Amino acid sequence: MIHWLAHKLGLKTCPGCDTLVEYAMDGLPEDQQENVRQHLADCPPCREQVRDYWQVREGLGLCSQQHEAPPDICSKVLARLDECQRELPPDPAQSPRTGRHLGGWPRFWMVLGPAFAVLSLTMTMIALAALMDRKPVPAPGNELATVANAIMDDPRSVHVTMTAAGASAAVGGLLVVCPGMDYAYFHDQHLAPSPLGYDYVLWVTPQAGPPRRLARFTVEQEGNGVHLLQFAGAFAAGGPVAFTVTRQKSGSKAAGQTWLKGSVAL
Repeated sequence: MIHWLAHKLGLKTCPGCDTLVEYAMDGLPEDQQENVRQHLADCPPCREQVRDYWQVREGLGLCSQQHEAPPDICSKVLARLDECQRELPPDPAQSPRTGRHLGGWPRFWMVLGPAFAVLSLTMTMIALAALMDRKPVPAPGNELATVANAIMDDPRSVHVTMTAAGASAAVGGLLVVCPGMDYAYFHDQHLAPSPLGYDYVLWVTPQAGPPRRLARFTVEQEGNGVHLLQFAGAFAAGGPVAFTVTRQKSGSKAAGQTWLKGSVAL
């Protein structure tokens, strides 16, 4: 009641909105901070506004990424606040004739809303720039394509056409090997799916020497499958060589039933 009568009689005036914002941000000189603090002790409306500013300041500190503020940020914000206040039309609720006071969140957002909009737009642009600067991460499936392309494009690579070896006339395949590489590319055609406990094995037989096992692989379903076969070491052979694909029990060292065969001169 005493506070209301003091304002009615013109004996007491409240600090401006910019002063309360500076006080909430601890931006006033110490003597002005103390004057505003004494005023808040006897002015509930101003105390309510400062409490709102404190809550917003704490919320921004928790949810926003910390950046080094420009040295002139305070002057720019205050200048923008002055421009907004000059652009706003007269509010009948705050006219001297009625003496009504607009406080709390309505007054806060009316004054600081444009500043928060500018801050939000700036943070969005920073996040967008960081997102565009990120380097794309290759998909896991690209590793097979990368190694296969390296084998196919190497001038030393040889292409071996694999044909049926009596198991099924419909089967076939293409084998691409490259001397010095420990990988091979194999594209099968209509190989039967691997039974439980069985694998397909790729063998190489030089002109003079015993067969040598190169790699094991499995077929999940019948059709056209692509396999990246890894050898125990770099592939090395010379002269006429023969390749065969057999199916045998997993872990067995003996050659099983032959499904595919092919030959090439290295």
